[in-house]
Amino acid sequence: VVYLDDILIFSKTVEEHVAHLDKVLSLLRQHKFKINGEKCEFGRTRILYLGHEISAEGLNPDDAKVASIRDWPRPQSVTEMRSFLGMTGYSRTFVKNYSIVAAPLTDLTRLDTPWEWTVECEAAFRHLKHALTHYEVLKLPDPDKPFIVTTDASQYGIGAVLAQQEGPKLRPVEYMSKKMPSQKLAKSTYEKELYAVYKVLTHRRHYLLGRFFILRTDHQTLRWMRTQPVLSDALKRWIEVIEQYDFDPQYLKGEYNKVVDALSRRPDFSAALISEFDLTDDVTQSLVEAYRQDQFMSEIIRRLDAKDKKTSA
Repeated sequence: VVYLDDILIFSKTVEEHVAHLDKVLSLLRQHKFKINGEKCEFGRTRILYLGHEISAEGLNPDDAKVASIRDWPRPQSVTEMRSFLGMTGYSRTFVKNYSIVAAPLTDLTRLDTPWEWTVECEAAFRHLKHALTHYEVLKLPDPDKPFIVTTDASQYGIGAVLAQQEGPKLRPVEYMSKKMPSQKLAKSTYEKELYAVYKVLTHRRHYLLGRFFILRTDHQTLRWMRTQPVLSDALKRWIEVIEQYDFDPQYLKGEYNKVVDALSRRPDFSAALISEFDLTDDVTQSLVEAYRQDQFMSEIIRRLDAKDKKTSA
């Protein structure tokens, strides 16, 4: 795995690892790349990579990030809220229905929303802190095992779990969620369930396209769509995408779909790996100046500055 100048080499055995390492180093030498030995680690069974801890047990968020979230004080302004959401959003794949849980907090960052810390905001803030300090270790995806995708939708948003069987236990590989994009869509049970299937398939296309998997949902949406004489353009696009995939649909009754169902129906309690890298001060300052000189972005900056002054007054 290569991200910019970070290279991760993983193997099942020591012998295999030595062979992989020799191949990578040979390629670097062939193309005249140099590595800094002081920044390299070899033969590790547990390692930090792009802000996550990877081991044979699975994937964890970095302990330092978990500690920062645990000790984070209640945000007092839009800027502080954006910082908190940026930190928690980095590990959103560990949180069931992150987008729905965080909705009261993300709403506070909108230009047309006055700053008001409500009971729902406090509940969402506490829930995110608890979820990211009491997380479930995510399973590393196994290309030799089929994925099991479970989806659900409510009027507030959609939730999905990408999982694989490990012995008798079904272990999550990743949680995914998204707020419902419109009230009109939220009124139709079948349409929002179809939207949930469409979004999770496109979100994890690199895992699912071209391989067989199991799709679990608590509504017979895929059967329903084939009985409709007239479909909207949006539904046609979703169906066109869904039909590219090879899966076995399994319909679960609501009480058996508790993995994603419970939180997706609680707006007050309703983990994509994002990478970070440092920019030099000169580059950062040039970006800031470019934004301030841009006609469109300068107006947004002016409004945000005005809102921060109002909330801190």
